[in-house]
Amino acid sequence: ILAAALLYSFLRNPVSSSERDYLLLFRESANAISVRIMNTPDSAQLYQFILESCLKLIPKAKCGNVLLFGSEGLLLSRASVGFGKGISDLKLRLEDSFVYLATGGRLTGPVIMNRLGDIMPARESDDESVEQSSAIKAEIAAPLFDNGTLVGLLCIDADKIDVFTERDVSALDYMSRQISIVINYQKLKSEAQHLSRYDNQTDLMNRSSFEQEIFKIFGDPSRDTANLYFVLMNLDGLRHANDTFGHHFGDKTIENFSEIIKGNLGKNDLCGRYGGDEFVAVIQGDFLHVNFVLENTRKEFQNSKSTFQDKEYAPDFSYGYNSFREGLGDLDTFYKLAEYRMREMKSKKGTTNERDKDDTSDRRDRRR
Repeated sequence: ILAAALLYSFLRNPVSSSERDYLLLFRESANAISVRIMNTPDSAQLYQFILESCLKLIPKAKCGNVLLFGSEGLLLSRASVGFGKGISDLKLRLEDSFVYLATGGRLTGPVIMNRLGDIMPARESDDESVEQSSAIKAEIAAPLFDNGTLVGLLCIDADKIDVFTERDVSALDYMSRQISIVINYQKLKSEAQHLSRYDNQTDLMNRSSFEQEIFKIFGDPSRDTANLYFVLMNLDGLRHANDTFGHHFGDKTIENFSEIIKGNLGKNDLCGRYGGDEFVAVIQGDFLHVNFVLENTRKEFQNSKSTFQDKEYAPDFSYGYNSFREGLGDLDTFYKLAEYRMREMKSKKGTTNERDKDDTSDRRDRRR
């Protein structure tokens, strides 16, 4: 939109050849960035390309940086031009940035700082990146936002004073918006990838991604499966609870169980939701360890009755499991063996009634 506005202004008003060349370069840069955003999966490469494009539009600039907040809340360099290798180790507090000091923390748009010496005195250090930043005399910077939240800064620097103009502001504003688009696009892409692999309600692996992990184990001849167990779990009486107390109650039960099972599994174990009230896991260890994990999970789940506000519902689940050696590398065999043992457990507890039979039929339909 900004590129179109500049071109429209050019058509209506006579401009110099240099101005015309600038507008053409701007349009070429805008088109190239749009193509790159759609076709380049690596966000770091996109930041670098946008930064380099920005410096071409601001020829008096000497160097530039894309700074994004890291996990510690400090600004880290994600792309740079004109700085040494030391810039990769940069960790900058937002409050120490030139643009923050110049605006008093009011970061709403691009800011020209043509005399940095008036903002912060020169700093002395053996660090290469700090030495280079001390040689910077002017800067133009723009905040980077993701849905209204400040996520970083785009900074363009020069080694002379009084070099940046309002035209540079337009270029920087456009480039900062492109970086914000990349940040938002990558975030949405990451969320979409997560949702494609994980159950939205429980954040456990969905059936498809769980089975993919199982097949990876089958296909890895170097993987030791002697101490791997396939586990099938089913919440007792959930359908009756749904019918009696409502589906909101059932959802809360499922979410509660999911948090408990996740807390009891090891970092190398797998867990997924097959659908409804049915869960699966691959647990690493011997027979005693697997039994301990499942029984401890049962006790915690049973003791979570208070979570349900004294409803007439006793949280519990039944399970069945088998070692990978029993299944002989076949997922369907794993499932059938575990299901048979789970139904035995339900029968011993006296929870196998007509509703449970219906649930078993539903599970078989899902397997088909």
